[in-house]
Amino acid sequence: MSSPQDTQSGSGESNGSGARPGTVLIGFLVLFCGMSLILFQAGIRPFKDGVLPEAISTYADDIDMLFWVIMAITGFFFVLTQVLLVYFCVKYRAKEGETGKASHMHGHHGLELAWTFIPALILFAIAVFQTGTWGDVKFNNKFPEKDETAYEVRVMGLQFDWVFWIPGPDGKWDTDDDVATKNELYVPANRPVFVYLQTKDVLHSFWLPNVRLKQDLVPGRTIRQWFQIENNENRHTVGRTFQIVCAELCGNSHTSMGAKMHVRSEDDLAAWIAKQNETQPWRGKSRHMDLKYWRETSTESE
Repeated sequence: MSSPQDTQSGSGESNGSGARPGTVLIGFLVLFCGMSLILFQAGIRPFKDGVLPEAISTYADDIDMLFWVIMAITGFFFVLTQVLLVYFCVKYRAKEGETGKASHMHGHHGLELAWTFIPALILFAIAVFQTGTWGDVKFNNKFPEKDETAYEVRVMGLQFDWVFWIPGPDGKWDTDDDVATKNELYVPANRPVFVYLQTKDVLHSFWLPNVRLKQDLVPGRTIRQWFQIENNENRHTVGRTFQIVCAELCGNSHTSMGAKMHVRSEDDLAAWIAKQNETQPWRGKSRHMDLKYWRETSTESE
């Protein structure tokens, strides 16, 4: 008759279900490959147009470069840690007949210093490396100078629409030829576009994926941002339409808060503005339902 101790010792080579440690991992790999094959056969290709959406602005390439540098660094360490994880799981797995408890290491100052300072140095290097690009996109004192070629847009976010407002042919705000649209933004190519962002109600986030611009709208603040869409032999943007998205959870219809950005030539844009002046049934900010909430501010926030 076996003693309780013998029975306990004899069960050391099983985890209770009889499955070996690598069985679960292999099962996950088979499941992942099977699901990938099903999606491929169904014609679903998440990255058929690339990992990132098409880049169309002057600073988009710099931002994409930062993305890939950070992806390479994090990807390297992810693969390294997963390979080491699998290696140690296999190397130090319980051998047949072994019944003792695993030994534990309770500290190694060298390793602890290494996995603290090396990531910290890498993060510091990334922070310094990206400062120039971040400043070009976000710092007001590094924006292009606002001259007669600049195109200005006031943007009002509200649940669950975007309202865009531009000065008319006279180039002045709050006059009878101002033009407002809802969920339709018309912009030129090859000259700076300055957007002044406000929200009527809650936090929203103005995201132009193809431009690589994303900025939160904060109640009580006017936030200025800029971009310039390129149109040349390498990037054909004029006559095309791109997506505008709210990237901040702002209510139960957040997912429907989208708009379109139409890139037009100078002649087509001028003709569109003239047509809006003929067809819009209102004149001036005070008679527009949403823009009457626009707050005049003496300063513009970054």
